[in-house]
Amino acid sequence: MKLLIAILVVFTAVAVFTDTRAKAGEWNEKPVMCGEETEVFGLMGSKDEQLLMTGDLLAKVKDPDEANGLSPVPAILPLAVYVNFDTGSFTIVERHGDPYNVYCIIALGQGMKLPNYGGTE
Repeated sequence: MKLLIAILVVFTAVAVFTDTRAKAGEWNEKPVMCGEETEVFGLMGSKDEQLLMTGDLLAKVKDPDEANGLSPVPAILPLAVYVNFDTGSFTIVERHGDPYNVYCIIALGQGMKLPNYGGTE
């Protein structure tokens, strides 16, 4: 019986330590629309969205010198979320500084709602 348990423990350990599947998903790419400030914000202007929040985005970026093509160090990019609560539309924008100097719309959406954390609606 002890031998059977020992074999089971060894088999389980080998299976766990040799598992080669991705542990946190995989990096994918999706198209984003980038352009100069006037172009990007001109498109957003017709939706009458107002700035809701800003922050610094840690973005995975390409690096041709790396074996997997991705930089191990994330780029820090300014991020902004714009919302129109009357229509529920929203836009998420990131800014790429020098040498690119462009704004990229990384998401457009509808149905924006804020959670009710115990307050009244």
